[in-house]
Amino acid sequence: MPSQGPFTAKVALQPEAARQKFQRAAIRIHGVDQSGASFEGRVFLNNPKATIDTPLTEENGYVGSFHVYGYGLWPDDIGKKQSGDAQEIRAPIEKRLFATEAVRRAAAKSPEIMVTIVPMYQRDPPAPAYEAMKLESVSIEIDPD
Repeated sequence: MPSQGPFTAKVALQPEAARQKFQRAAIRIHGVDQSGASFEGRVFLNNPKATIDTPLTEENGYVGSFHVYGYGLWPDDIGKKQSGDAQEIRAPIEKRLFATEAVRRAAAKSPEIMVTIVPMYQRDPPAPAYEAMKLESVSIEIDPD
């Protein structure tokens, strides 16, 4: 089932990643809905309380961001009353954020990493903004040595 708002998920690392034996790591964000408003997704590791006011620093678990260029109202919905499942992801895409050193630091502390994504809207944020970002899941992809 898709999630709305700040998305937080616990990701278990593969054994080689937990031992920090990898060349590259990427955080993969699956099923991101682009049928709504455009936004920046700020990604934090091991900081489930991150908000739009959290400083973008390594100490706060910030690893980077991705952008979704939403196209707004679904073309077939123009002139229709909104109905159906508000959670439905209509135009899913996948995003990938390379975060090798951040994943290494997190893996040194635990074989499970908490990934939090906070949506940031530049103008005219949906009300409430946290209910607009929809995505399915997050994983960490490891490229071994």
